[in-house]
Amino acid sequence: IILSFLDVVFPFLFTLASYVCIIAAILRIPSSMGRHKAFSTCSSHLPMVIVFCETLIILYMLPRTAPLRQLNKMFSFSYSVLRPLTSPLIYSLRNRGIK
Repeated sequence: IILSFLDVVFPFLFTLASYVCIIAAILRIPSSMGRHKAFSTCSSHLPMVIVFCETLIILYMLPRTAPLRQLNKMFSFSYSVLRPLTSPLIYSLRNRGIK
């Protein structure tokens, strides 16, 4: 369980640190229109990263017991089917907002 925790937490912390650097860079953009476009790009990407990380954390941290097997199947379905289906929708909203 400790190794699976490390496999998930380190990439999540790296992604979080990357977003902190991105936000710091965006805040240094002088024009408000430029900041708005940059934030809209990041804001559409962030839900996908959150869904991706939270699903993996739950999948790795759930114990492998019989009562939780059905719940594990639901999270696996969410990770492998629902996330790819919602990705084009979220990114199309972003593209519409930038235009």
